[in-house]
Amino acid sequence: MNAYDNTRQRRAPVLNHNVSLASCSRKKSPGERKAFAIAAAISLISSATAFGADDTAEQIRLLKARLDATDAEVRSLRSQLKKYEGKSAKTEQELKEVSKRTPAKKTRSAGAQSGGSDKPATTPPLPFFISVSRGLKIESADKTTSFKIGGRLYVDGGVSSMPERGYSSLANIRQARLEVEGRVFSYWQYKLQYEFAAGNTATVGALGGVRDAFIAYTYFKPIIFQVGQMFEPVGLEASKSTNYIDFIEKALPTEAFGPGHHVGAAVLATGDNWSAKAGVFSTSTLDNSLTPAQGTQVPYWVPSKAGWAATGGSQYFDIAGRATYAPIKEEDRLLHLGVSGRYHQPNDSTGNNDNRVMLLGSNTQDESNVLRENLLGTPDLSCGLVGVLGNPPVAGKCVRDVLTYGVEAMGSYGPVSVQGEYFGSHYDRDAGSVLEASTLGYYAPGGSSLDFNGYYVYGTWYLTGESRAAAYKVNALNPANFGQIKILNPLSNGGLGAWELGLRCSALNHNNGPYTGTNFVNLIALAPNQATRSYVANSSVLGRREEDMTLGINWYPEVGFRVMANWTRAMLVSAPWNRAYLNGAHPNTFLVRTQVDW
Repeated sequence: MNAYDNTRQRRAPVLNHNVSLASCSRKKSPGERKAFAIAAAISLISSATAFGADDTAEQIRLLKARLDATDAEVRSLRSQLKKYEGKSAKTEQELKEVSKRTPAKKTRSAGAQSGGSDKPATTPPLPFFISVSRGLKIESADKTTSFKIGGRLYVDGGVSSMPERGYSSLANIRQARLEVEGRVFSYWQYKLQYEFAAGNTATVGALGGVRDAFIAYTYFKPIIFQVGQMFEPVGLEASKSTNYIDFIEKALPTEAFGPGHHVGAAVLATGDNWSAKAGVFSTSTLDNSLTPAQGTQVPYWVPSKAGWAATGGSQYFDIAGRATYAPIKEEDRLLHLGVSGRYHQPNDSTGNNDNRVMLLGSNTQDESNVLRENLLGTPDLSCGLVGVLGNPPVAGKCVRDVLTYGVEAMGSYGPVSVQGEYFGSHYDRDAGSVLEASTLGYYAPGGSSLDFNGYYVYGTWYLTGESRAAAYKVNALNPANFGQIKILNPLSNGGLGAWELGLRCSALNHNNGPYTGTNFVNLIALAPNQATRSYVANSSVLGRREEDMTLGINWYPEVGFRVMANWTRAMLVSAPWNRAYLNGAHPNTFLVRTQVDW
């Protein structure tokens, strides 16, 4: 029975009671009976109206109560759903962490536990992320595996006021490289880079274009092992990618004393603000030849019937190392210090293959490489190929070893930076071999000890506020060096990109001995006899002395893009041994470059 029925039972007796009282009254006249009927009808209508109003209010109250109960139930269900969602996300994260630490193992499935066959439990493959913002990069979600295709393109052009061996004007592709690099199983890294604009492929073949080509093992990080062709760890600028140098070309002493890429094995270790790298190296695909000259001649006492033949000589090798420390290393402030050294043993190598050491300075292009201008270069310090008693010529072996050393420093404060390096190189020579070559008529100037040196210093200023300190990287395979600057307002964001000004002074001295420059030339010309002339000519090594000044401006519109312009003037020139007419020359060059790397 509901509230509606109860209400009817309570109200019904009242009406019946009133009617009973009326029925018990005296006998009424027709008029009275009619009035009574009307009154009874009015009473019934009033009762029905009161009853309907009360019933509607009760129903509304009950509906509100039911709505409140339903709303409370919905809120309870929502709260439980949120709890379940939180537990689900936590469980999913725990499963991901476990999958990273634990390899998939064979376990019995639910079907196997109930009597079914054994099936290996498989972990679904991890997703790979693909990026094309700078090259093509594919990387797993846990970053243990990656693959990247990159490259670079430099389009250069320039003019020279005094072309001596190079061009007065030229536009060309300075570099065009493709590279692949990646990581496998977390601990293995690899890289292969090829230069399509290499200049020595005619002499050494396709290998002349190989630059980086190495494998690195990082399991014992911060100690890393590296094998293949890589930068020898000598100098700051010499081991730095040209993608990030502050001028179009590296400084004179960097080109002359920096070994560049060589095949070898190295080990490196890094911390937050220090690094050390050392290795043993030999052949370089940048050499003029990948093999040394014949070095071991058949002894004269061996009869020809024995069938002996002269063997190929031994290739040179290097031991090189570099250590750095940054006592200040912040986002906009940096102080970097470093030392490096290289021991070079030529063995049977000559200037034919070991040209960058035995023909010191021959590879430098006066900081204007696209114009192919070269004003430097010593004679072959190894004495080249020497023939004795009619035998085929063999390596002169006038150089026992070469020790090159360098110090480096760089400071950056906000948008301003200063960088400098000094290099020295000491040649220890065999006096007997030098005398033998000279006696046999070969040009072998200099004594048993030769010393050469060079330095550069430059400053930069980012007009748009960027800082070189932010681009400094210690934990890299070429540690303690600089990468891509962080452009504050790139063109794509409505900014002006980054603008940089630079001024550099560089000097190189490849002269050694008592007579240099015009004094050397005048003494040769005024010598009273051949003996005096030969004495003067062989007393000194004249590879040339040069001092340059370069003014540069760079624009970085976006990451990976750069436009550069350099003006270089030779402030001082002391002519090399075979080009006396260059004394006092002051050539000027102007270069521009448009660069993209990805």
